[in-house]
Amino acid sequence: MSSTISVIICTRNRLDDFRETLASLLKQKRLPDELVVVDSSDTPVLEEYLRTVILPIAVKYIHSAPGLTLQRNVGVRGSSGDLICFFDDDTELNENYLAKIEAVFARNELGLGAVGARLENLFGDQPMTLRFRLERAVFVSLRFLFGLDDYGSGRFRLSGMATFPHHLMKPRYIDCLSGGLMSFRREVFQKVQFDEGLPGYGLMEDWSISKSVMDAGYKTYYEPAASLIHKESPQNRFDYFRWAEMFIVNYNYLFQKYWRRDWYRIPFYHWALLGFLVVNFHSRDALRGAFVGLKKVFSK
Repeated sequence: MSSTISVIICTRNRLDDFRETLASLLKQKRLPDELVVVDSSDTPVLEEYLRTVILPIAVKYIHSAPGLTLQRNVGVRGSSGDLICFFDDDTELNENYLAKIEAVFARNELGLGAVGARLENLFGDQPMTLRFRLERAVFVSLRFLFGLDDYGSGRFRLSGMATFPHHLMKPRYIDCLSGGLMSFRREVFQKVQFDEGLPGYGLMEDWSISKSVMDAGYKTYYEPAASLIHKESPQNRFDYFRWAEMFIVNYNYLFQKYWRRDWYRIPFYHWALLGFLVVNFHSRDALRGAFVGLKKVFSK
C-alpha cells in the first residue's frame, strides 16, 4: 500500500515567491496528496489567491501567528499524510523530488524516520568571479579551522555545529537535516516537535529538529537524487547585524539544550564562538551583531 504525502509550506508576505514555488510543486511526477499552507502574512492576499485557482491537489490554508517553528508545528497538526515534506516558499523543485523521497521511505528500513535532500545551488546566485573564488578560499579556510564550515559528512561536530552533505552525490545516513529539504514519517511527530522556544524567527530550527529526531531513536537518510534550488527571496531577510546576533544566541541555546552535559564538548563550543568573531571581521554590522549576541549569552 502506497503512502500519502503532505507538503507543508510556511510563508509570510511572499506571494510572488509562493506562486513560483507552487508552480514548481505542481510539476512533480509524483504529486503530493495534500498541500498545507501555513501563512503568517500581514494581509490576506495569499488566501485570496488560493481561492481563485483550481489545483489538482487538495489544499488546506491556515493563517497563523508568525514564527517558523510555530508555523511548522501548526502545519504538522493540520496535515494528514503518512509522509510530511517541508519546503521553503522560495524554492524550485527537481521534478522527481517527491518520487525519490517516497522511494526511500518505501524501503521500510528499520528506524528510518526522516529523509534529507540535496541543495543544488550551494552558493545561491553569486557569480563565480575570481574575487569571489579568492574570498571564498580564505573564508572556507578560516571556517574549517574553527569548525564552522557548513559542508561535510552531514554529522554534528563536537561543538554541536551542524554540517550538510549537499556537495555529496552518494546516499548515506546523516545526522543533520537542512530546513527547506526535509521529510518525515508522521509517527516521528508523536515523539518530537519543532522547538517554539528557539529565539527569534527560528534560525537553526533544522539543527534542533535533527537532534530531537536522533534523541528519539530515529535514523535520518540523505537522498541526493531528490534536489531543489533555493532562490533565497530578498523579502523578510535579516540584515548582517540581526543575523549574526541571532546566530550566537540560537547556537548557545541549542548547545545548552543538547550538548552541555558532555563536558568534553565545551572547549569546541568556545572555539567555534571565537571563530565566528574572526570570520565576521569583514563586516562591521556582522561583528557588532556577534558582540551583542555574546553579551546576551554571557550576561545571563
